[in-house]
Amino acid sequence: MNTVLEKKRQGYISFFKDGVADGLLRGTMDDDKRSSAYYKQGYDYGLTLYGWLDEKHGEETLWFVGSS
Repeated sequence: MNTVLEKKRQGYISFFKDGVADGLLRGTMDDDKRSSAYYKQGYDYGLTLYGWLDEKHGEETLWFVGSS
């Protein structure tokens, strides 16, 4: 059974994951989620991952990323 704390934590993790996906795959923030600190942290991390992949592996690795 999920406690109130577990449900809250799942929400935070969900916002973080969405931020990572948007930063890494879309390159744009979701206007509906940009007020969440967890979303912003995930988005920044996604952008960092994108930059790292680009630096280490270049274009051949980033073919899956949309035109961001």
